[in-house]
Amino acid sequence: MIPLLVIGVLVLGLGGFVFWFLKIRDPLKGEDFYKFHVEQKWAWELALTPEQEKAFMAGLEAYDDERGCYPMREEGILRVYSPMMLISLFWMTERFAAMGPAAVQDPAGAVQHLMTEAADGETDGILYYDDEWMGEDVEQIDGMDKYAFTDAIMSATHAQSVDHEFAGGYADEDKGFVTMGVLAKNPEHVAKMYDDAYAVSGPHTELNNRLDVLKEVVKPVDAEYVAAHDRADAEKSKYVNTLIFCFDRVVTHYHDARPRMQYAEPRDVLSVVMARMLEDGRSGCTWTRPPSQEQHELALAILGNRG
Repeated sequence: MIPLLVIGVLVLGLGGFVFWFLKIRDPLKGEDFYKFHVEQKWAWELALTPEQEKAFMAGLEAYDDERGCYPMREEGILRVYSPMMLISLFWMTERFAAMGPAAVQDPAGAVQHLMTEAADGETDGILYYDDEWMGEDVEQIDGMDKYAFTDAIMSATHAQSVDHEFAGGYADEDKGFVTMGVLAKNPEHVAKMYDDAYAVSGPHTELNNRLDVLKEVVKPVDAEYVAAHDRADAEKSKYVNTLIFCFDRVVTHYHDARPRMQYAEPRDVLSVVMARMLEDGRSGCTWTRPPSQEQHELALAILGNRG
């Protein structure tokens, strides 16, 4: 009886592990979710050969084991946990490639060298963040908790009357940073790639009620459409430049500007503050790669125009 009980417990335990691995730990249900895999997909990865990218990822993994880091692939940013830094992956891969064969032979040492260089001081492509960005024991800023402030700062990065292409954006209320993709217009061949992707997705269901929405949500994903859309996203990334702001310094400028804009909505104050930070070259913001004049002016227009 006891052996059967033990076997039953083991079976239940194994079943629980399989469920955790396939359904919880792996949200892609068996697909590659490993954060240091080699893709040769996004624009920053194409600065490296497949062999170099494999070595680069091995170097990041070694650093992750010791201090922690996470590649935000689509945004082209590496978030480093200690010291707390946001580093352009364009900045990193270009320097890694410039190290030549030595970087491939000792990827951990090469990545550690880049981390040390980045920690020496903020330069273009490197931004320090602070997860205590609200201030010690501060729970609200101008009546906003961290979620409301993050919502306002995201709103500030979306102009209401500027002609531009949506190029993504991400904000982290806990770590205190926001990203803003900048793209004037998709090149014709990229627009066609998206059109082709939508074409293979088949007829679109008309959503007339909640049941229609539920049916659409649970419908199996079209693998051909997903693959085509991913290819379009990857090609689009070659033309997107990403602007990054850290919250702690935005907050400092917000406090300075608020008395002069006491009747304005918080998001409008943030629009002015962030546009001035970019225009004046103040600390607290950077690009993932040097912007063109068009990108710089477009970013100012997006930040400075709330309709």
